[in-house]
Amino acid sequence: MYRLKLFLKILESGCDPRKACVEAGFRTFDECRDLLLSLADSIPRGAFDGCPRGAEPAGEERCRDERESLSVHTDGASRGNPGPASAAAVAFSAAGERLAARSAALGTATNNEAEYRGLIMGLRLAEDLGACRVTIRMDSELVVRQMKGEYKIRNSRLGELAEEARSAASIFERVGYEHVSREENIDADRLANEVLDRPTGA
Repeated sequence: MYRLKLFLKILESGCDPRKACVEAGFRTFDECRDLLLSLADSIPRGAFDGCPRGAEPAGEERCRDERESLSVHTDGASRGNPGPASAAAVAFSAAGERLAARSAALGTATNNEAEYRGLIMGLRLAEDLGACRVTIRMDSELVVRQMKGEYKIRNSRLGELAEEARSAASIFERVGYEHVSREENIDADRLANEVLDRPTGA
């Protein structure tokens, strides 16, 4: 359901349906289409004919709560520091299911700037997925400690990016920040490096 919600939001922006499917994390356009058709078939006829919505079963409340709490792994990479840079974010459900991923080239940036761009990308991905609570996991101890207020931000550019990240985080009920090893952040790390490995202009 996360991926469908993200697909529809991307589609509303005017994106090509096939590209929107890939952006939302579907392997193929057919997979997305089949899931939409399956969802439509599961709705009984007359389900919306003025029937008031009753209380949700306890199990449904639990599922909804799990959907609203996401874990988002983010990463940034710079070859040259400063040099060609990229950022990536991968969202997981509370049950550990990979839901969606994003990555992008950033032009020239330092490694710390790229890490912050990855953080902002991850927060916006969580917003698009409809999360209420987010745990950000990244392998930049500096950024994690700065976002927690444990380290001062002395670089003006990083200060601007941190403010942008705080603004993106302000819409959620709760945002947690956790430092993880690079090995624990392998999905986001791989995506960020794949962007830098692409031929120029690809």
